[in-house]
Amino acid sequence: MQDKTIFKITLITTIVGLVGIILTTGLVNPEHLTIGKIDKSKIDNQVEITAVVSNIITTNTQTTIITLTDNTGSINAVLFSKMDNLLNIKDNVTIVGRVTEYNGQLELIIDDQTNIKLNN
Repeated sequence: MQDKTIFKITLITTIVGLVGIILTTGLVNPEHLTIGKIDKSKIDNQVEITAVVSNIITTNTQTTIITLTDNTGSINAVLFSKMDNLLNIKDNVTIVGRVTEYNGQLELIIDDQTNIKLNN
């Protein structure tokens, strides 16, 4: 009898916990940083930066590399797909991306074009 009671309590607690996680996932926002504050301690974290587009390159494999600059530094943001003609040089943007390191340099991986917001 006690085993059934413990099982029911465990099952209910698990379900309540999973529902809580699902409901609060959308409330967790990435940390908003300046480029100069992005360091190796931020690797694998989602961050949000506001910066100016200083260069855009599309490679032969349709990867888009966007160089972003603010008053604290610059960083490359990589989108592994061709970007629609959304951005121009000197545009002010807010980007959400995951910090990674490639060839000894920190960069942001943009999962989707929807993580790029053009600021007016």
